[in-house]
Amino acid sequence: MDKLNGKGDENTDSRRLLTENFIRMKTLNLSLSLAVSVLILFSCRNESRENAEKEIQGDPATGIAEDMEAPLPSLPYIAVFDEASEQLEAEKNPEFDRALLTVDAITQALITNYPEINLEVDKVSGDTLFVQVIDARYLTQQMGSSGAQMYILEATYAYTELSGIQVVHFDFAEGDHAVPGNYTRDRFGESHIIR
Repeated sequence: MDKLNGKGDENTDSRRLLTENFIRMKTLNLSLSLAVSVLILFSCRNESRENAEKEIQGDPATGIAEDMEAPLPSLPYIAVFDEASEQLEAEKNPEFDRALLTVDAITQALITNYPEINLEVDKVSGDTLFVQVIDARYLTQQMGSSGAQMYILEATYAYTELSGIQVVHFDFAEGDHAVPGNYTRDRFGESHIIR
C-alpha cells in the first residue's frame, strides 16, 4: 500500500505540477499578449507624435501662408444690406482695380468668390451678356434668398460695368431662391426687400 500511496502521491504531484505549469503558461501567454498590445499601441502613438512634430518643424513660411488667406479678387460692386430700407444695395468697391475690367477677369473673380457656383459666359449679343450657371443647386437651393440675390446683384453690377453691357441674362434651372432671366441694374432698384 505504501507503494500505491507513493505512486498516488507521485501522480498527484505530477498533476499538480502539470496544472501549475499550465496556469503559468496561460498567464505568460496572457502577459505576452498584453505586453505586445501595449507595445503596438505606444509605437502607433509615437509614430503619430513624430509625424506631428515633423509637420510642426516644417517650413514656418508654409504655416504662416496657410493661416493667412490670400485676398479674394475684388468685384467692382459689393452687395450690402441696408437695414433702414431692408434692401440689398450695390456699393462701389474702392479696392477694385479698373484695369481688371474684362469679362474674363470678372468671371474669374465671381468663380473665386463663389466657388460653389460654376459660372460660364456663353456669348454677348447687342447689349446683353449671356451667362450660364451649370448645376445651379447651390445658388437656387442652398444659399437662401439673400445669398442668391447678393450673388446675382454682384454679378449683374460687375458685368454691366463693362462698356456696352446693359443686361445680364442668367440661364439656370429655376429653384426656390433664384430665378433665371434678364437682370439689369434697374431691376435691383425695384423693391427687393429681404425678410
